[in-house]
Amino acid sequence: MPAALLAGLEGVLRLAGFGRPATFLIPDERPGYVRTNPDFMASFMPGSFDLRPLNERLARRKPPGTLRVVLLGESAAQGIPVPAFGFGAQLRAQLRARFPGRRIELLNTGIVAINSHVIRSIARDTAGLDPDLYVIYMGNNEVVGPDGPGSAYLADMPPRWLIHLSTAVRASRTGQWLGRLLARLRPARGRSPEWGGMSMFTGHGVRGDDPRLASVDANFAANLRDILATAGRGGAKVVLCTVVSNLKDCAPFLSQHGPGLSAAQLREWDQAHQAGLIQYLIGSEATAEHQLERAREIDPQYADTAYLLGQMALDRGEVADARADFLAAQHWDALRFRPDEPINAIIRQLAADAGPSVKLVDLARDLGSDRASTGPISGHEILFEHVHFDWPGNVAVARAMADAAADLLGGGGRDLDLDQIAGAVGYCAYEREHVLEQVGAIVTHAPFTSQVTYPLDQARYAHSLSQVQAVARDPAVVRDAVRRLRAAVAADPENADLLTLLEDADDKSGDLNAALADARAAASLQPYSFALPTDQAIKLTRLGRTAEAEELLVRTAARGSARDRALMAPAFADLFLREHRPDAGRRYFAEAIRDRPGDLSLELLRARFERMAGDGASADSDFRSILAVHPANETALDGLLACLDDLGRSADGDRTALQFSASQTDNRNNDLRCAVLYDHRGDAANETRCLLAAEHCGPVTSGVEIKLTHNLFAENQPEAAFLHLGWARQLAQLEGEVSALSQIDSVIARISSQHQ
Repeated sequence: MPAALLAGLEGVLRLAGFGRPATFLIPDERPGYVRTNPDFMASFMPGSFDLRPLNERLARRKPPGTLRVVLLGESAAQGIPVPAFGFGAQLRAQLRARFPGRRIELLNTGIVAINSHVIRSIARDTAGLDPDLYVIYMGNNEVVGPDGPGSAYLADMPPRWLIHLSTAVRASRTGQWLGRLLARLRPARGRSPEWGGMSMFTGHGVRGDDPRLASVDANFAANLRDILATAGRGGAKVVLCTVVSNLKDCAPFLSQHGPGLSAAQLREWDQAHQAGLIQYLIGSEATAEHQLERAREIDPQYADTAYLLGQMALDRGEVADARADFLAAQHWDALRFRPDEPINAIIRQLAADAGPSVKLVDLARDLGSDRASTGPISGHEILFEHVHFDWPGNVAVARAMADAAADLLGGGGRDLDLDQIAGAVGYCAYEREHVLEQVGAIVTHAPFTSQVTYPLDQARYAHSLSQVQAVARDPAVVRDAVRRLRAAVAADPENADLLTLLEDADDKSGDLNAALADARAAASLQPYSFALPTDQAIKLTRLGRTAEAEELLVRTAARGSARDRALMAPAFADLFLREHRPDAGRRYFAEAIRDRPGDLSLELLRARFERMAGDGASADSDFRSILAVHPANETALDGLLACLDDLGRSADGDRTALQFSASQTDNRNNDLRCAVLYDHRGDAANETRCLLAAEHCGPVTSGVEIKLTHNLFAENQPEAAFLHLGWARQLAQLEGEVSALSQIDSVIARISSQHQ
């Protein structure tokens, strides 16, 4: 009877149109087609995170002569930082060359932050598409993904059967109704949490000897076994890949001491580890190795120690020892954004057990992140940060996957070379700037700020970005990008990614009419999303066709959710500013904020709108109101300081910057501004505090490190001073500052001789 009642309630709710579909694929507006479900992740994570699959559409029935491929995985499979250049896009291009007589469809199901519990559901939902091939690249998020012990939002880790049952309940209309009812009964707690990226996980460390990791591995194996069974029942072949992580150039995110160390041991360890790090930075590796080995004897579980020893072994050319040290560092890294060795062992074992329809591609071994690898150790040559591939890595991965697919399916075409694959996906020098900007949005925030190599990593990133910016802004480079992209679109007219890239290039070249045509063509190839007409409206506004733009925005807003309307706010703001209608803009933001009270992004945008509309007093008030509630919000402080500069109140700006220096320690620009102000006041202690804060939230120069060294020596902190002198040396080498490097080495030699 309870089952019958629940089934009846579910049926009534569905007939009444309550709730949302929870499957990965839902019917598209275009008859006979399905699309990815923007609300799919609400069954696995808080809906306020608004994490969505890529916006894709394909025919429900596979057209004749079509090779249909489903790519399963997480953010690395999606192609972060820019999916258009990821190995999924490249794999499709390679398969078009390998199977010249067939139409290639590749459905990229990768989503940020998911794990095998979610991917298992995606595999089942896509089985009805009659895929010829599944390509599986997963295993990075087993600890930090939904229901993993390191998850920031669902870390209870119940038994696997209960995880899947609770997911099914949340996906049902009955579960959605109960969830909404319970939310109304709970006391108000403000706005629901929004997705904060990797920084959300910094308080959720999981040690390398945590007993829950055995359950993580067992769940992964069971989920992967289910996925392979799903593929087998549908007659699809499978390319199953081990996963690659950055061993060489990704320091641990969170090092923790092993249990049971006494206070005396911790003091001894700290002295040895700090001395080893300093000696490593100043180039005295023999002494550094001795000290760090001493630290490792005291605490073999501290990840940073193993990582630094691995760097020194690599410098000596001892690749096998270095790889072992790097793997130990990865194992003991308590923020487990990289897969541990058992994950790949499971993948290999299940591939071996699966039979001829499953082909293993051992990318971890081939690309240098496995204990059995014999080539170069995986690092920045193929990966941006911890697990996301740079262009050379994507090329290697896609080529290996295409080889395996051809073996399984009997392809006999050709392999695309580097120039051909770049042309096929629209990758060129102009696009590199956008790629690195997306990387910067990841690596300048926690947990990367906790890495022992952060100052040098940030300097390298800033150096690379400045180089590509000079190239990307050359008009000749932009014209060449337009030419290449037009050729790519002509060769692959159904590729919406190529049209979107061409839209951006036409926009940069100044041809807004062409950019608008590109945007409309790209939209015709994709399922409806509020972002597509919004993008077109922005182009119309810039072309002076404001009436068309406003009509399109109003129509789109009426169709979208409250969240969608909030995301459309920049387009409305642009329209009202260009039309010199500040009152209309104020009314719009007042309504939008009433619709989503407490939405910080809307409040910030309203303040910026007031400033751009020339109403400095209102902007000043808005920014201060935000800071009263969110004193650590960098955007609000930066906006307020800019507003004060506009009003000619620079002295007030300086006082405001100093007022928030303690609460805005992650605001590099304000940290540096305050450091200069404190220097002028002769306040060395606060200047040092601000310089240290700047060093931990973005790139600084060797000059900043030298200033820190000077201040710390003056404050009688010789060990800390020597550490920053070491960083100054490392940065001067990167900057090519020969004279500064020579002076630093002279100081190091003098101080070293005094302490011998």
